[in-house]
Amino acid sequence: MNNIFVRFASKPLHIGDVKAAQENETLRAEDIKITETTELSTAEYDAFIQSFLSDRNWCVGKGGCANGRVQVIEVTAPDRQSLYVNPEGYNYARYVGLKAPDNALRFPDVRVQLSGRDGNAFAVLGQCQRAARKEGVSGDQIKEFMAEASAGNYDHLLATCMRWFDCT
Repeated sequence: MNNIFVRFASKPLHIGDVKAAQENETLRAEDIKITETTELSTAEYDAFIQSFLSDRNWCVGKGGCANGRVQVIEVTAPDRQSLYVNPEGYNYARYVGLKAPDNALRFPDVRVQLSGRDGNAFAVLGQCQRAARKEGVSGDQIKEFMAEASAGNYDHLLATCMRWFDCT
């Protein structure tokens, strides 16, 4: 199963706020786990995207974060784009997001300078690990990065670094 990454809008009023968050490259693309799916009719979906802060019984007690992944409700409707909702236990859509672009950086706030440094694979891994810790990336997410980055050749390592962090 491929991981899905989402940029969330916090307490969005309507779909415009969610679309703005999706385009905001400074927002972290969060790794999600879909815990359930809520299927709406087209009319229900269209009403939902106009008022995310209204009470929704299907939000109560759901969401949160576990093992470095945001727990979400996937909201679907015929001929509509899936939305990902993390109510954080509340009765409304507290965080709403769309799938981030495939080229979205996982951690845009983690800056790693690779040019002009030791190009040894272990040095690159160490540099990325230190930068991620400094910016508060969870231990589980760092382990995930290390496993992915070290699962191939040197080109794969560099490509992984550039997908996860702001590399210069």
